[in-house]
Amino acid sequence: MVFSSTLHEKNPGYCIRDIAINWHGTKMAVCSNNCVDIWTKNGQDQWIKDSIGIDLDKSKIIKRVAWAHPEFGQVLAMSTPQEITIWEFTADTGGTWTNRTTPSISEPRHLEINDVKFCPAYSGVVKTRNLELAYCTGQLDSGQGQLKILRCKDSHLLKDWEREKEVSWKETFTCLDWYVSPDESLIAIGTVDNSVRLYEYDSSKQDWSFLDTIAHPQNSKVYDVSFAPNPGRSFHTLAIAASYLQIKSFKIEGGRVVVMREQENRVCEEENRVQVWRLSWSCLGTSLCTTGDDGLLRMWKNSTKWECTRKVKWNGVEP
Repeated sequence: MVFSSTLHEKNPGYCIRDIAINWHGTKMAVCSNNCVDIWTKNGQDQWIKDSIGIDLDKSKIIKRVAWAHPEFGQVLAMSTPQEITIWEFTADTGGTWTNRTTPSISEPRHLEINDVKFCPAYSGVVKTRNLELAYCTGQLDSGQGQLKILRCKDSHLLKDWEREKEVSWKETFTCLDWYVSPDESLIAIGTVDNSVRLYEYDSSKQDWSFLDTIAHPQNSKVYDVSFAPNPGRSFHTLAIAASYLQIKSFKIEGGRVVVMREQENRVCEEENRVQVWRLSWSCLGTSLCTTGDDGLLRMWKNSTKWECTRKVKWNGVEP
């Protein structure tokens, strides 16, 4: 059974641009124009809007919002086209969200921030517990994309951030996702020009390097990429949202990407004819949810190939 609740907002011009749910699944940040509302799930699985949210200057449009791992507290990053701000919830005086800093990123005016993600619990150095943040930039008519990784010098204060890595490419970067384990760290980057680029952290050099282009969706920019959780598999699985859903499995051998399970990762063509916008994996990486142009949420599972097992409208009703 699918349970659904509608979060009503009656403010004129209210347009939801991004949603992020925290690691425990108990807090949801919903950004719209220049504000971020925080919703909390209660004991009856109902979402209740917190009385305390985050408001920015009316001239700023929030595009993306991301939660840090809970070991660093209740920390949010939110991005406008030109800047990123770091916010922390403190329980003092009844609780409030405090703007800890706006990291100095000095982006050219013609480049916009398209996505921002905190690193999972481990950092790129893997053995240490650093708070890191990756963001990607680009502009449709610029022919240039950048990936930048920032590291917080003191995760207790959240004030000082330094640039750890910068990667430039001739195509606009549209989205990103991390994969981190005790053994390796990867970042997948979607582009506006039909490709997904894969970067790996080399612990011997303490640097990120380009591995390979993992996918080439036909005639479509990439709207979202998402690594499947990997509880002990010998390979990685990456979902790609473009003009259709694409799923790739691969392993890294000798510094090279080896694509595998191509037959098993075929996607049912009858349900794969809609532009895909966003992706979300189950906690074990065995099922996938997608949203598309037709306003439906699709649930996918794999047996001999990826089949659509359920379609749901925004109100929880099956079409």
